[in-house]
Amino acid sequence: MTARTLAPTLSLAEPRRLVVALLATAILGAAWGLPATLEAGGRITLAVSALAVLGWVGTRLPESLVALAAVLALVLGGVLSEVQLFAALGSELIWLLLSAFVIAAVARDAGLTQRLVAPLMRRGLRFVPFALLLTLLVAATAFVLPSTSGRAALLLPVFAAIAGGLPDPALRKPLALLFPTAILLSAGASLIGAGAHLLAAASIRSATGLQLGYLDWAMLGLPFSLAACLAGTALILLLFVPRALLMAPLPRIETPQPDPATRRRQARIALVLAAVVGLWLTAPLHGIGMALAALVGALVLLTPPFATRKPKEIFRAVDVELLLYMAATVLIAQAMTATGTDRWLAGHALAALPPALTGSRAAVVALLAAASVAAHLAITSRSARAAVLIPALALPMAGWGHDPALMILVAVMGTGFCQSMMASAKPVAIFGHAEGAGFAQRDLMRLALPLAPVVTVLLVGFALLVWPAQLEQMRGGAREAPVAALAAAVPAPAIAATRPAPRPAPRPVAQPERPPAGPRDVRAMGELQRLQHEVNRALRPVGLRITIR
Repeated sequence: MTARTLAPTLSLAEPRRLVVALLATAILGAAWGLPATLEAGGRITLAVSALAVLGWVGTRLPESLVALAAVLALVLGGVLSEVQLFAALGSELIWLLLSAFVIAAVARDAGLTQRLVAPLMRRGLRFVPFALLLTLLVAATAFVLPSTSGRAALLLPVFAAIAGGLPDPALRKPLALLFPTAILLSAGASLIGAGAHLLAAASIRSATGLQLGYLDWAMLGLPFSLAACLAGTALILLLFVPRALLMAPLPRIETPQPDPATRRRQARIALVLAAVVGLWLTAPLHGIGMALAALVGALVLLTPPFATRKPKEIFRAVDVELLLYMAATVLIAQAMTATGTDRWLAGHALAALPPALTGSRAAVVALLAAASVAAHLAITSRSARAAVLIPALALPMAGWGHDPALMILVAVMGTGFCQSMMASAKPVAIFGHAEGAGFAQRDLMRLALPLAPVVTVLLVGFALLVWPAQLEQMRGGAREAPVAALAAAVPAPAIAATRPAPRPAPRPVAQPERPPAGPRDVRAMGELQRLQHEVNRALRPVGLRITIR
């Protein structure tokens, strides 16, 4: 590159760097100018999180480098401890991904993934119907796999097998975007699709007495989730697939028939995978977690009857950068929760509502839907988003005279949209960092800008036109619990969603004197303690704990 060709590049880069520098300075200034109700740890967390978002969106730095820098800033700022930093690498998510990479590598070496996708590739479909059919198949996995991260890890080799048979490299990017979009938006169809749904079901039962089972949740969530998935696929086809390739026929790929020894090996691997999925589905019966079950499966598949390569060669397929990136984003989410920054933001958003809008169901539903869809920008964990939105926004809004079950349903369904950034959801990061994926941060923003309002409109439409009649039918005419009185007595309870990780001992904070509690306050606090017990029992499988104080 000569000096003449370098000059235009520098001239184009300088305005971008200047804008990023000005925004970073504004973020730092605004963080320290916040009201005194947010403590110093919360200010640091808010500033670091905003700077991380700016780094992911506004710079060309690798997402993992930005995330690690943000975590180091939180540690040096005293928000996180060194123990928490190093303990994050031993979290359940890291072990789950590590095991999934090993399982995927063994299955890929045996040709099992190619054999699974062979019926799709053998039909010679055109790309549009192929993408729609693939969306439905990915969405169907929400009913049997209880984690979006686990679904992404197990579907990654399927993506690799399909991507290898595409007729044009331009189709790789839309295919890579389709998988995490369908995984995330379809999770709302199943009660086991995300840990946040267990929290929502327990909150609905405590607030209204309505107990939603597996089929009840599917009746509520499947139509919305299916519509959101198909809308996301349609936008991907419209924005990322060249028009000449929309109806291009995919080549008929005939996979060679494996020899008898390979076929027996594939059958053994498939049996181990079925056993792992079976352990996931029956976790409430035996108490074995997802990560431990996957680790056992990976260990079995590393033995000679299943693997033909040495373990050290298989471990080279593990994406260490992705593991570090995941650990960093989990730590950022923990910092937001531990410092109370997420609850502070939710409280100020609720206080900013005009009193004239509180009685309108349409206005309240629209505001709650917009808040739940946008919450992933500040809280990167889906369960943590639900743990904040339900007690801090949904229940106080229900206290204004609205159906608490409907408010909770809107809050938790909106958390399924989280495709704006690599750090917003683990499936996005898994496919974004996959070899041959082909999409970057700017592609996510290009998809998220039209998809977010589409999901919000769908959410508002179902909340106003579909779900009220379904909830009323499920209640069978039963009267609702007096949630209005509860919310009036305690309009904005302080909720702390924490994960069982070691943290520094909190500093004692002087509490202002309160007037003696009346009979109404005592009844309300009793309801809150009962709600806390029910929610914590539902959240135990996902490692979250709610504290109402």
